[in-house]
Amino acid sequence: MSDTPTMLASAVTHVGRVRTQNEDAHFVDADAGLAIVCDGMGGHAAGEVASNLAVQTVRDHWTGPAVERARQLWLRTGTPEARRALIAAVQGGVLAANQTILDTAAQRHDTHGMGTTFTGALFVAGEAVFAHAGDSRAYLVREGIAVRLTEDHTLLARLEEAGVDVGRGEPTRWKGVVTNALGIGDPTRVSTFTVPLADGDRFVLCSDGVSEYCAEDEIGKVAVAVASPARAAQRLVELALERGGHDNATAVVVRVIEAGATPLSPAARRQDEQALAACPLLARLTPQRRLRALRIASEHAIHAGEPLPARFLGDRVAWIVLSGEASRGDRVVAGPGALLYPESLASTDAAAPAGAEWIARGPVRALVLRAGDVGELARDEPDVGERLYAALADVVRGP
Repeated sequence: MSDTPTMLASAVTHVGRVRTQNEDAHFVDADAGLAIVCDGMGGHAAGEVASNLAVQTVRDHWTGPAVERARQLWLRTGTPEARRALIAAVQGGVLAANQTILDTAAQRHDTHGMGTTFTGALFVAGEAVFAHAGDSRAYLVREGIAVRLTEDHTLLARLEEAGVDVGRGEPTRWKGVVTNALGIGDPTRVSTFTVPLADGDRFVLCSDGVSEYCAEDEIGKVAVAVASPARAAQRLVELALERGGHDNATAVVVRVIEAGATPLSPAARRQDEQALAACPLLARLTPQRRLRALRIASEHAIHAGEPLPARFLGDRVAWIVLSGEASRGDRVVAGPGALLYPESLASTDAAAPAGAEWIARGPVRALVLRAGDVGELARDEPDVGERLYAALADVVRGP
């Protein structure tokens, strides 16, 4: 199995029609499986310093020994521990960039207060590992449909989530207030998640100078209609310029030729998505937060007659059924979307779940969640953790 999927990738950047300097920075290397977009802020070229520092630092870390060791461990073993180590190594590179920006700003008066957004992906066989901070975006285009993978870390996004009516003409004003990015925020949060790859997938990473002018469905249409990543990136930037181009505009387009692992069929992927959307544990999560939550999950295949145990991988666990059915006792049957042993996640010290074990009635594919990992996720990403535990309380409490 190859270390990276077979991909084509390209990037285009433009200063825009209003700005005098380009504070965006990017890096793309299809052979190494890297794609990065940053949008600097700070003025007087400080934003340009921050975005370039982020790109250089992350590129060095993601191609360095720590990430390479984690990548090779994942490729050799495919274990949940190896997956978590790879995600941690990827996140560590971005946190190192954050520290580099802070240290540079402390040493150079002309760069005080600088920062940059960050959206990047490391592609390994069968999977893409994303790291994100700020309002640059990543999109997946699959089967002609574009889906935004990232959440904007802006005041506008927070107000909208809270149900606040920002009023006509106000959204653009609030959108420009970034609440989290490298070099700013206390502490800076780097969101991470993984996306299973499939042959033919397209990914678009862009600064807000593109996403401000190009809607989600339009990004999908361009990525599919223009086969060449270079031409697709060029077209997205051109659309931004044609529609005003008030900001620097950068687009990176990645086209996956071969995912590097045996992917699920389109029908099976859709079935998984429906099962996850139906799972009561994930009911309060947006699709983007669901991705972040499921980075701690690992998939397992269970044969007919085998148990789905309440203790697995050295910890108490819950299972989310993706396909097939499991039964508990004579009459209770759980199918796709079911959450088995929810009480396991309520506390790592809780008593063992009452009743018989769940048994696979036929072949079952399921995700397993360890109680300790859910607790760690909640500490690292409170916005996800709060919703997971609120949903869990509803499930455990019952109707």
